Amino acid sequence: MPRRLSWPALVLCAALTFVPAGPAWACPNCKEAISAQPEEVARMASGYNWSILLMLGMPLCLICTGAFLVRRAVVNGTMPEF
Repeated sequence: MPRRLSWPALVLCAALTFVPAGPAWACPNCKEAISAQPEEVARMASGYNWSILLMLGMPLCLICTGAFLVRRAVVNGTMPEF
């Protein structure tokens, strides 16, 4: 009998993972230095934020895609035996 994760448990896990995360504030000197710059330089903080999110999210996407492909191969019976 295969174990299945129910949707309420999945939603609860996602909520406990992502909801408590709040914004991280910079030290007062960094915050003032960025806000005193022109608009093009001030958007640099947003660029750093997106690059960090990409670096954290890409490995997760690759692992999930690999797990999905392995699971699909196992269910279809096309997984090679070693």
